[in-house]
Amino acid sequence: MKVILASNSPRRRELLERLGYEFQVIPSLKEEIKDENLTPLENTINISYQKCLDILNQTEGDRVIISSDTIVTIDNEILGKPASREDAKRMLQKINGRSHAVITSLTIIKVQNKKIEEFKDYSKSLVYVDKLSDTEINNYLDTNEGLDKAGGYAIQGIFSKHINKIEGDYYAIMGLPINKLYNILKNIL
Repeated sequence: MKVILASNSPRRRELLERLGYEFQVIPSLKEEIKDENLTPLENTINISYQKCLDILNQTEGDRVIISSDTIVTIDNEILGKPASREDAKRMLQKINGRSHAVITSLTIIKVQNKKIEEFKDYSKSLVYVDKLSDTEINNYLDTNEGLDKAGGYAIQGIFSKHINKIEGDYYAIMGLPINKLYNILKNIL
């Protein structure tokens, strides 16, 4: 069975490789539109599902398509990928010295003999950030590491030194809940 990862994320690719499956990468180019009428959880599940459907419509034959979406949320605000350095600074100031939620959705669509099965799940984790000085925030921004990451930081990178506690799935915070993914894949492949 052909396995497709609907993401161009190097982190998701690396995490899926850890499961030992051969797969191809076909990134979804579907625009990620957040619906103001949905909760952060509903938004991330919807975005992940739309990415999966996008690749479903571009491919043929028996296949398993995997997609995911990660958001950072605090005070009912979704902190997506920063639009600029100033936006990243605003996000880091918002999470500074506080805990915030990271929600990663997972969608899997299996097509076999033209029969479609869908699997949806998610992981919600809490991340606790140290109280950072303005200098520490600016030094981190100078690395450009978090400019393309939800919430303006990468938990697996330089910013890890500022994380004092995690409640939840570390790999889901990185971008792919590999335990949930593995438990689904082992039953459908």
